[in-house]
Amino acid sequence: MPGAGGGDAVIAVGRRAPLATVGVVTAAALGVFGALAALAALATSVALGAVASGSPLARPLNLTADTVTVDNTGATLVAAGHVVLDYGAQRATADALRLNRAAQTAELSGHVAITGPQGKATGDTVTLTLTSNNEITRVVATGNAGVETPQYALAADSITADRQAQHLVADGHVTAFSAPDMLITGEHLVYDQRIRHGIITGRPVIENKAGRMQGDSIELFQSDNRAVIHGPVVAEVYGATITSALATVNFKTSVAVLTGHVVITRRQGTLQADQVTIQYDVRRMVAVGTTHAHFTDLGDDPTNP
Repeated sequence: MPGAGGGDAVIAVGRRAPLATVGVVTAAALGVFGALAALAALATSVALGAVASGSPLARPLNLTADTVTVDNTGATLVAAGHVVLDYGAQRATADALRLNRAAQTAELSGHVAITGPQGKATGDTVTLTLTSNNEITRVVATGNAGVETPQYALAADSITADRQAQHLVADGHVTAFSAPDMLITGEHLVYDQRIRHGIITGRPVIENKAGRMQGDSIELFQSDNRAVIHGPVVAEVYGATITSALATVNFKTSVAVLTGHVVITRRQGTLQADQVTIQYDVRRMVAVGTTHAHFTDLGDDPTNP
């Protein structure tokens, strides 16, 4: 179903809660980054001598590369060519690895892939910022950045995850997927795991087989399982195009309420109303308030709910 109008955001609603997916995907991304980035943090500790000799690792850590160079002070390590870090079930691969003790950073660059039981993180460059205790505080993946789990995926030009603040930002060509069929695209995504709030801007499109909605921005309130689409809103559902000033979606009840100069356009004609409620479970649209209808074709419409 093609989009319409001049809005800047899009959302789909059906039996599955699509915008709740944004929160789940970004929360999963934070978890994957945290778990998998710990591998590189451990490598930093060992390679630069931050782990005391009396503190054996639970499992062997292996670092292989074509060349490995450590400076005379032990402050930096550079591994280049076919870099592989293995620790138990976790593995990181890259073209190069640079560890800097003074800056408390570890940078993997060139075809970076970090994999483990929780999923996979990728990027052209992945930079980790560490505390003095070698705990990950920040992960920045740039260039074809992505996080994948068996059920969710998030990709963008860049993804920044702040583990301490539980905050994630994805920028540029953002795409989020949730099995089985939910796809979300946009330009900018911000998600705060602490308050379970997210916002999508920059022409986002959220769709599944139930349809989609479009607006200037979309706010997610995951705790309430609710989303607010700020208009102008354009919805594509049941063969109709619906425009309004605002839309609120309740994912628990699979109901969307569109308000403010609502216009429904379909083959039979147009209907204007103060408010339109879409009940997805029963495929029904209900107009409320002052209503005006103009019919041009009263023939049967197979898409009419």
